[in-house]
Amino acid sequence: MNLSKIAEIFLTVRREPSVCEACGGSITCGAKLSGCWCSEIKLSDETRRELKGRYAGCLCRACLERLSEPPAVAGG
Repeated sequence: MNLSKIAEIFLTVRREPSVCEACGGSITCGAKLSGCWCSEIKLSDETRRELKGRYAGCLCRACLERLSEPPAVAGG
């Protein structure tokens, strides 16, 4: 593995932008050592299965947030 490949693992700015398969918008992976930013978005198991079946690549944060579960209401 060469130095540029190692740098891509640790530095998100070195990653080439890709296209969100849902909306066609440009995205750059935000994954870092602590994990992918998309793991911060809460999706139901059913939604995850549907997305895995429909798309081969990543979706942008906005598309994932649109599909996410609504936040829990306090006292509800």
